[in-house]
Amino acid sequence: MARVVIADAGPLIGLACIDVLRALFGKVFITASVRDECLAKPGDDSSRISVALEEGWLRLAPSAGEDQPLSPSLGLGESDSIRFALLEPEDSLLIMDDRLAKRYALKRGLNIVGTARLLDLAERLGKIDSAEHRIIEMADCGYRISVDLLKSIRQEK
Repeated sequence: MARVVIADAGPLIGLACIDVLRALFGKVFITASVRDECLAKPGDDSSRISVALEEGWLRLAPSAGEDQPLSPSLGLGESDSIRFALLEPEDSLLIMDDRLAKRYALKRGLNIVGTARLLDLAERLGKIDSAEHRIIEMADCGYRISVDLLKSIRQEK
């Protein structure tokens, strides 16, 4: 498994709701821009992420010193996550769902995984009881993933 796991804002918010990242990886990195994005609005999401940072399993990545997106189609959080992953491309796993950001990262040879595939993996490893159930829990927290996406991932095998 990857030595450095990096989460983008969307998956971090959704997966923090169901507390699966720590069970899968032990520690996960986020960039300062992702942290700022996640903590911008007070609420349950930001509280869960603040607690994870305080507990230490969610860690702040060192800054790449950039403050511009890599591309007009990418946000700063996605760009910074990609920059950090590029420091150790063979040893990094980038968790992101945005289609354009995933495409950009893949073109640079990065290892990426989306939230639905991660939930499927967590179920197969026995870290969660049901990926479908967790998708429903995430929807209750406001993070939407189609159960059909999970089904199509399972059909690929």
